[in-house]
Amino acid sequence: MKILIYGAGSVGCVFGGFLAKAGEDVVLLGRPTHMEIIKARGLDITGIWGNHHAEGLSCFTNSRDLKEKHAGSFDLVLLTVKAYDTVAATADLRNIAGENTYILSLQNGIGNLEMIAKAVGAEQTLGGRIIFGAEFVSPGSVKVGVSAEDSVVGRLSAGTPREKVEEIANLFTLSGIKTAVSENIQKSIWGKVIYSCALSPLSAVLGVTCGQLVETEYTRDIIRRVVAEIYAVAQKKNIELEPKTKEEYTKVLFNRLVPLTSAYKPPMLRDLERLKKTEIDHLNGMIVQMAREAGLFAPANQLLTELVKFKESKHL
Repeated sequence: MKILIYGAGSVGCVFGGFLAKAGEDVVLLGRPTHMEIIKARGLDITGIWGNHHAEGLSCFTNSRDLKEKHAGSFDLVLLTVKAYDTVAATADLRNIAGENTYILSLQNGIGNLEMIAKAVGAEQTLGGRIIFGAEFVSPGSVKVGVSAEDSVVGRLSAGTPREKVEEIANLFTLSGIKTAVSENIQKSIWGKVIYSCALSPLSAVLGVTCGQLVETEYTRDIIRRVVAEIYAVAQKKNIELEPKTKEEYTKVLFNRLVPLTSAYKPPMLRDLERLKKTEIDHLNGMIVQMAREAGLFAPANQLLTELVKFKESKHL
């Protein structure tokens, strides 16, 4: 396959590097300092999945040059930009994707798939859910620090051949990133949304790891309230969640998911540490908005949103 990694930061480079090592034709679009080193020396991936070095990746730093050379030629695009950049990215993808190009979102947050589908069509839109932690080490080097579950991919529309989704999942697995097919990708994505909303902003505000968040009953209770509000919104909006109850979810979160990622610093904390914008508006902020639309209140999610926005305001 000819594959474009659109937004080749830490997550994008993990996928791009593994796929390139497996023999796929991989093109990266990312920041100049990162792309220049990868072009000159190759890409290093370290961490819990071993040490890997990938070479021969085509690197671009702007979509204009990418369009001129590769427009319409990709079989698959992995969209790994931050959620707040999805609108701009999908405008680009209208001119980069061909009639047979599939766009797979591997992003955080709510609403990315709908924006992609609006740009290129639901049949060409795929969703993915990843719960492994990728970190930027230095230009040309990324690290996989933790992994809670295998990745999943799924189709947004029944018009997308299931065989294509299976082909992509198998491609990722064979490259070294274990991936399954989800029959309900929205349910899978919402599972990641709950995980991110429950842990990421609280970690960002307090400056602690996921594991430290569950060490006291004070923070565990905040997490329970965040989860309860999300379940209430989902019920009102007829969104199917798994597990089916907030009590079951918090058991899974506290007893399985957090222990597997206990030393992990969520992206929102790392963004604030690096004086960057966070995805809070597309996570807890979106829960608050959906709650209002449903005639509900989401005070825990609202407070965390406001606290993160305050911290952002100090450097943006």
